[in-house]
Amino acid sequence: MRAYLGAATSETQGTPASGITVLDIDGPKFTVEDSVEAQDPRYLALSPDGNVLYAVAERKDGQVCAWTVDGTRLVPLGRPQPTKGASPCHLSVHPSGRFLLSACYRSGTVTVNPIHRDGSLGEPVHTMQHSGVGPNNERQEGPHAHMVITDPGKGAGRGHVIAVDLGTDTVYRYHFDETTGALQLASELRTPPGAGPRHLVVQDRYAYVANELDSTVTVMGLDSGTALFTSSTRPAGARETSYPSAIRLAPNGRFLYVANRVVDEIAVFSVDGPELKLVTNVPCGGEHPRDIALSPDGQYLYSANQYDDTITTFRIDPVTGIPEPIGESFTTFSPTCLVFA
Repeated sequence: MRAYLGAATSETQGTPASGITVLDIDGPKFTVEDSVEAQDPRYLALSPDGNVLYAVAERKDGQVCAWTVDGTRLVPLGRPQPTKGASPCHLSVHPSGRFLLSACYRSGTVTVNPIHRDGSLGEPVHTMQHSGVGPNNERQEGPHAHMVITDPGKGAGRGHVIAVDLGTDTVYRYHFDETTGALQLASELRTPPGAGPRHLVVQDRYAYVANELDSTVTVMGLDSGTALFTSSTRPAGARETSYPSAIRLAPNGRFLYVANRVVDEIAVFSVDGPELKLVTNVPCGGEHPRDIALSPDGQYLYSANQYDDTITTFRIDPVTGIPEPIGESFTTFSPTCLVFA
């Protein structure tokens, strides 16, 4: 399986990387096929046809960059473009394939860059500024956009651009103009105060939101626009705050996985519509799981452990959904994002 690995090149407790790595992954076996230099490409996204790879440059003066996928090689495409926001930490391609969406953490903004016919990027056409604060004085002194995706649902009230903001305890839903790239606020979904929403996944009428600051997952009703259920990512009685990072849904929709940093584990939930049940917590096999990724067939889970420069492999039990560690850890500097072709 072809995969692309983003990494931290500065301000990391792991070993600074040089950029993006192209991998061939077969279960627990990793083969490096190519690498390109890039500035803090901490999150990656592929075009719908898989022919162009996009990355953030997570710096104070944020940028987004593009590469053409040429077999196993990445070839620079066009010029890096500004996000007009600070520290872009997440990006995604709109399903139309015509716009790149990025979330800028430090400035609390969402940016829209046009995608040209050849896949290269243009100057931003729209920037949305979030506003507000949360009760956590250290982390919620202002808005901190942490993720932006497009709701895959169809029909009335669906298909919005969704932006998750850790600083304001809000999931914003935007109408999106596919002609101009303009965003217009449609509604605001609120997590519990101080939760600090970071990332989410969408299935059917529900969004499952990983909350970084209180180590929980909140289930949002996309029809009602309200929080329906919240569950801890830690076992009963556990007191440590785990600062969850990535959240992933199994292809069959039955199991949900959340990476718990600090305690270095993966929380496994069973999913039943608006209800979640914490099944178990599995050690991630490394330090500071910044990202977790599922293989396209759902058979394997990979944990990108930023602080000890490793990726660990798990085989998922198809009945219980529990990841079981297999093979040896793969050594790679400060991994932060793993995307499968």
